[in-house]
Amino acid sequence: MIGSNFGVPISTVTNVWFSGQDGLALLVVCSGACETQASTYSKGCLAIRTDNGTLYQNTGTSASPSWTLNGTGAAGATGPTGPGGSTGYTGYTGHT
Repeated sequence: MIGSNFGVPISTVTNVWFSGQDGLALLVVCSGACETQASTYSKGCLAIRTDNGTLYQNTGTSASPSWTLNGTGAAGATGPTGPGGSTGYTGYTGHT
């Protein structure tokens, strides 16, 4: 609903939307650079930046958060190549 605000502000920049049982943030919304307070964000926490529409993930630890832009991680292994197709059928040339 427009105008609803369920986030809990932890600074002038960041609101926590979901926390785990340990009290560490799992999802935050921020209006600037992701903050790095110790014992605030769980490993894997997602941060949505509203000023530029990007999504970050805490790839560090809860003691030392490190925010990585979503989609910039290492690429996985390339899958196997499929079998080559048939080259086709050569037809009858007819009577000479």
